[in-house]
Amino acid sequence: MYTFKGVIRGAIPVLMVLAGVVIDMDKAEAIPAFARQTSQTCTACHTQHFPTLNSFGRLFKAQGYTMGGSQETVQGEGLDLPGALNAALVGTLGIQNMKDNKAGTSEKAIGFPASLSLYFGGRIGTNSGFLVEMPFEGAAAEVGGVEGEVHPEAGPSIAQLGSLKWNYVKDMSGINTGLNAFSSSMAGPAYGYELLSTGALGMNVAITGANAMGAIGLHMEHGTTLMTAFMDSMASSTMPMRMNMAGQATGLGASAQSSEWFVYYSAYFGAQAMDAVADPSFGHYLRAVWTPSIAGWDLGIGTQIYAGSFGYGATGSSVEYDAKANTFDFQAQGDIAGRATGIYITYATAPKSSAGKLNWYNFSEGGSNASYGILCEMEVISRLSLNVGYTSATYWVDVLNGSGGVMGSNDLKGNLAQLGANYLLAPNKRLGFKYANFGGADLDSNTLALDLTVGF
Repeated sequence: MYTFKGVIRGAIPVLMVLAGVVIDMDKAEAIPAFARQTSQTCTACHTQHFPTLNSFGRLFKAQGYTMGGSQETVQGEGLDLPGALNAALVGTLGIQNMKDNKAGTSEKAIGFPASLSLYFGGRIGTNSGFLVEMPFEGAAAEVGGVEGEVHPEAGPSIAQLGSLKWNYVKDMSGINTGLNAFSSSMAGPAYGYELLSTGALGMNVAITGANAMGAIGLHMEHGTTLMTAFMDSMASSTMPMRMNMAGQATGLGASAQSSEWFVYYSAYFGAQAMDAVADPSFGHYLRAVWTPSIAGWDLGIGTQIYAGSFGYGATGSSVEYDAKANTFDFQAQGDIAGRATGIYITYATAPKSSAGKLNWYNFSEGGSNASYGILCEMEVISRLSLNVGYTSATYWVDVLNGSGGVMGSNDLKGNLAQLGANYLLAPNKRLGFKYANFGGADLDSNTLALDLTVGF
């Protein structure tokens, strides 16, 4: 019989050996896609660690991934392409111990990989860029980001379409003005355009789980999140229930960005398909953010507004949903005593569904979902940062009868306190530790995780 302490003790030398291997890798094989295009290291765009964006990273993204470097290009009339298709593979080796105190159970798991995704992206014209993200699903672990939960699954692993977008951006009197088309299986309409790292876009969070948006399922954010904990707590119920992570979205959008602000509007529907979607109608997504720089701190203060309704499908098999939710977020990136520091504060709410139509962002008729979160991450020595976060949420779930009618509603209440550390072995190689404790009226569990993430 072995203990988790023994697993960790035995795994640390393995991780250190792996770390040594990746540190010794040839640099030409260890630079992710955009680093190849711009001839910049990963830390040129990311503060503290991937995927948190700094001001240069936000500018690169706002310009539609078109910024170049010393990479050879192919040019002609109306053509401006990199000499090679820029790609990257990002994967994580993870060890976890998960304990459910209410159920009296525990689970230990090792994932190699714990997550793995293939990326293609970059410049495809003077003013045009793209990004394709393809997670390997059906692998030995759930795919969902650098801190995804480890869940063994049967079957082969194949790369599947996760998200893609195309951008056209033009500088108009100092304002980056753009159009885009996008589709995502997990990020919602924010995937079309987002520059902050608060959780407004789940793929771009500083630390998984420490934001209000993912806590109530406004997007899919796998791993140690309140939404995942709520779903796990109801998994043993014998009664049918309605719960939803609202990640799928396809749409068209328009953006404008300056050094002081950015705005984005998208018309979208909540589905993703590799084929045409019949008879879609569109909901509305509006993002507005003020981004001043004050006393050496880069700030972001913004709101997300989901409004209207959307639907799709042929006559007789169509579906229609309300699309109603609101968020507020704040971030501050700067230095305290010469150490890089990030502070992120979020609030999100989604009103209840009506009896006649479900709200895509809250399937319950019982009450409004609401959450708030705060996260602080600070560099303590070169390459090593510590983070502490707290998130609290109320999430409503309807209990259904045999015919699908609502019998009653339960309001789940929970909070997540987490402590973590990240050490950059190299700009594209990160060793991470996290302890997450779920509490409140309906949750009592904790997770301890150690992971090594590499992008090349």
